[in-house]
Parts: sequence; structure tokens; C-alpha cells
Amino acid sequence: MTMPQHSGTRDGTIKLKGRLGPIGITMMVVATAAPLTVMAGVSPLVIAYGNGPAAPIDVIVVGIVMLLFSAGFVEMSKYISNAGAFYAYVLKGMGRVVGVGTASLAIVSYTLMLIALEAYIGYVAADAATNFLHITLPWWLYTIAVVGFVGFLGYRNIEVSTKVLGVALLLEISIILIVDAAIFVSAGSAGIDVGGFNLTVFLSGSPGLGILFVVWGFVGFESTVVYREEAVDPERSIPRATYMAVIFIASLYFVSFWAIVTAVGSQKVVQVATDNAGTMYLDIVHGFLGRFFQDAAQILLITSVFAVILSLHNIIARYKYVLGGCGVLVAPLSRVHERHASPYIASSVQTFVSLSVLLGAALLGADPVTQIYTWGAATGTLGYLVIVTLACLAVFLFFRKQTVRGKFWSTRMAPVLGFVGLLVFALTAFANLSALTGSVGMNAVNTAIVTVLLVSFLVGCLGAGLMKARAPNRYEALAGAL
Repeated sequence: MTMPQHSGTRDGTIKLKGRLGPIGITMMVVATAAPLTVMAGVSPLVIAYGNGPAAPIDVIVVGIVMLLFSAGFVEMSKYISNAGAFYAYVLKGMGRVVGVGTASLAIVSYTLMLIALEAYIGYVAADAATNFLHITLPWWLYTIAVVGFVGFLGYRNIEVSTKVLGVALLLEISIILIVDAAIFVSAGSAGIDVGGFNLTVFLSGSPGLGILFVVWGFVGFESTVVYREEAVDPERSIPRATYMAVIFIASLYFVSFWAIVTAVGSQKVVQVATDNAGTMYLDIVHGFLGRFFQDAAQILLITSVFAVILSLHNIIARYKYVLGGCGVLVAPLSRVHERHASPYIASSVQTFVSLSVLLGAALLGADPVTQIYTWGAATGTLGYLVIVTLACLAVFLFFRKQTVRGKFWSTRMAPVLGFVGLLVFALTAFANLSALTGSVGMNAVNTAIVTVLLVSFLVGCLGAGLMKARAPNRYEALAGAL
């Protein structure tokens, strides 16, 4: 067996190593978006609580904003030398204190999203086992099994995860495209519903909420830069993968949301989504393709959630790896496995964190869906919106200090326009917090969510301040390390 080659740092330590190209990186990103999970779980929310049949237009709006952000994001990626992602951008554009605060917020936000999904997959797997195998076991047993397997894959080389994600992603996208084709072929040119492609319809209902739910489907697109050290020719692979991911995700959701509207009808789709949010998509699959495909979609929904769990785990591990290497977190987190070239300590720590929190929640009797998943996903997504908005502002501020000829669009205009769009998204999210979390009238829950995000950010800022006072050399080195 040949051993993977490693690249070394100046002090001889091992760095991450892989052979990810644009396609491999794109798969990691799209897997994080979890297309089938979005179709089954998010599309009914976009339609029911947003602006109904105009859901496909919501996708276009979010896609445009993400592309505007991506223009400056990939341009600035040339100045980022590691797997630091958003907080590295914020540090370079807005200073060390805000950068480390963003890093702290990022780890907490992604971890909450990960734990939420790990609880959710346990519930879905338990339900599937009962329906198909007539086996009844508690959800947390399935969750433990998934967390353990993800931990095993995270310990190995990134290419192992890529292969697993590739299979899962191919299957879930295939079922979505088959459903789309069946709907449009059945409808014919005369039956394709275009009722949502109207400005009046788009502005009806709550377009802001619809757009916010769509944003969830784009979470993780920035993870292209997280795999910089494991990419082949990152200067070319990362920009290509970022654009490919955003365009593919937007195109898939646009067509698939339109298919849902066509399948149900623009006049009835809001009522159907409201009354049958949990089963609407699977009911459509059954109606157009039969029971076999409905069962297949239900099983692939589990693999879809697994794919995003694995992808998020890898992202968090690489965040901790970089922060350990630059002294923000403990140094052992930056260790790389000599054989697998993976951030095995950071990955193992994340596995331990997930298991501890989930088992604690299970012992306390927390509901895996209405509490762990709903509150964790909402908190993590809100944090994500804040982070991406700060990163977009940081891109503009960074290039305002740089002289880059012939790049006015990607270094000035696109970041400004992207920032305005993202700021509107973030403000709308906080204004509609109760609707997003399903906790109308539960002020304690909403207050706790905002408090967690604020404290996470401030702890990072405080940590940077203490580093400046007690370890000024290490603090000054942060700019070069990220």
C-alpha cells in the first residue's frame, strides 16, 4: 500500500493533503446543501410561509445574491493561504478581534447545525426502521451509530469522504431529477404552471420568509475554500468549484420548486403545503411515480441527511485545525495524521462533542425534531447568515485597501451589492425569529437563541483581546497565519 504524500510547513510539521479537483469540491458543497432534504423538508415551508407559487423566483433572488458574494469571495481567496474560510476573510478585512469573534461564532453555528441534523437523522432512521423492518428502537441509538461512522470517515483521508458523499449525492439528485421529469412530461407544455412567474404573486404573502427558508438550501457553499490544502491547483479549483456549486444548486432548486408548483397547481399549492408540510413532496413522488419511488425517496432522504452531516463534520474539523495551528485554540487540534493526512484530532474532538451533547439531550428527554433539530438548526442558520454578511463586508473593506487593476466588479461592486442583499436577509431573519423557530409566544427560546449567538461572538473577541495582552507575538502572527 502506498502512503499519501504530505506537504510540510517550515517547521517540518505535516499539513493536510488530498487531490480534490473542482468536481470533488463541488460535490462536498452540494452535499452540504442536501438537495433532497431541501425538497422534502424546506420547499413546503417556502411555499406555505413565504409567497406560495413564487417559490422558484425566491431561489433566483437568493442565487443572485450568493453569486454576487462569490465574485468577491473567490477573488479574495487568492490572498487566503489556508482552510480558514469565512473568519479568515473577516480577520483580513476587519481586524483580528472581529476575525476571531467570527471564528468562535462559526464553530458554534456549524456545530449546532450539525447536532440538529444528527438528532434529525436518528428520528428519520428510527421511523424508517419501524415502517420497513418493523423494528422499534429509540432515535438516539441510530444517532450514535451515525455519529460514530461519521467520526470514522472524518479520521480518514478526505478522499474517502468524497467517495461516500459522491454516491449519496448522485442517488439523491437522480431521484429529484426523475421526479421533475415525470411531472413536466405528465403536464406537457400546456399544463406547466407559470402562475408564480408574476411580480404580484412574488410580492404576495411573505416573500422575505420564503427567501430566508431558501437560504438554508445554500448553507455551506463557502466550504470550497475550507478544502484549499487538499485541493489540486487551488487557485483554479476553488473559484470554479464555488461558481459551479452556486449555479448548480440554484438551477436544481428553481426547476424542482417549479415542478412542485406544477404538480399541485398554483391555486392549491399553498393550502397543500400548509396542511401536509411533512409529507407533501413524498406524496407528489407517490402520485407521479408510485410506491416504489416513494419508498426509495424516503430511504434516500436518510442518505441525504447523512451526506450533509459528514460534510459539516469535515468543515468544523478543518476550522478547528486552522484555529489550533494559529494559537486561537489548543495546538493539538492542528495535528495531521501521518498516514491519512487528515485533521484527526480536530475530527475526534468534534465526534466527542456531538456524542456528549446528543446523549445529554436524550437523557433530559428532549424531542429530536421539535426541540433539538428545530432550535439547533434555526440558531445555526441565523449565525451563518451573520457570518456570511460579515465576510461580504470584509471582502469590500479588504479590497478598498488593495490596488487590483481591472477587477472593479469583483472587488468593489459585487461585494457591495452582495452585502446589501445579505444584510436584508439577516435583518429579516431576526425580525421573523419566531416564525423561523416555530416558537411563537416562546420569548425565552428566542432570547436564548440570540444570546447564544451574541455570547459566542463576544467570547471570541474577548479571547483575541486577552491574546493581545498576554501573548502579543502570537496575536500579531494571526494576520500572517490566516
